[in-house]
Amino acid sequence: MKVSIVIAVLESREVLKRQTRYFRGLELPKDTEIIIVDDGSDPPLEVDVEPQNFSLIQTNDFRPWSQPCARNFGAEYAKGEYLLMTDIDHMLSREAIEDVRNFSGDKMMFPRHWAILDAEGKIVQDKERLFEYGLSEELYEKRGLHAGHHANTFAMRKRIYEELDGYNEKFCGKYGGDDTDFSRRYGQHHYSGKCERHRMGSRIYVYPDPRRDKKKVFHSLRYK
Repeated sequence: MKVSIVIAVLESREVLKRQTRYFRGLELPKDTEIIIVDDGSDPPLEVDVEPQNFSLIQTNDFRPWSQPCARNFGAEYAKGEYLLMTDIDHMLSREAIEDVRNFSGDKMMFPRHWAILDAEGKIVQDKERLFEYGLSEELYEKRGLHAGHHANTFAMRKRIYEELDGYNEKFCGKYGGDDTDFSRRYGQHHYSGKCERHRMGSRIYVYPDPRRDKKKVFHSLRYK
């Protein structure tokens, strides 16, 4: 197995349904697996479509904001040489996944464009639909579809993830800080000569402003 896609999910049932349809449509090769980590959803998550090499695993961790622990749980389960980690509001393009399949470095990050998945699991970038999902017209006029990159979306050699001891689980149970801490420790690992600087891969996609969640498709945890 070359690539293990690991996504921790709490609730967000409608988006998960769209994601599994999207992944099935990508028809990923046999050396790529998809691991959805149900991070304490009540009732547990279910899917109606299973892509190839798909696993839905349960943490049974019912604390709020326990994503760092869930990511470590998924990494331990993963069989791939590379971990490709992201959040449920992101959509990995086939091109980005192929970049990781053909990668021999230590870490890859990705530029993002605004998009949503429709009910059939298709990428939609029509600006009116994006506005419906919370993208501001002011931001669109300023940046178009460009959404920057995301510290918590990356591909990394599993060996290096393990050398870093994964995410610091002291952050589990509260919002924020885990991504900054993990990135900082990777940087220290790089400057000590133990891994390479990250490289950039192909474009991926992200929903606009899930915090506002105008369509009520994500979880309801407060950001505090």
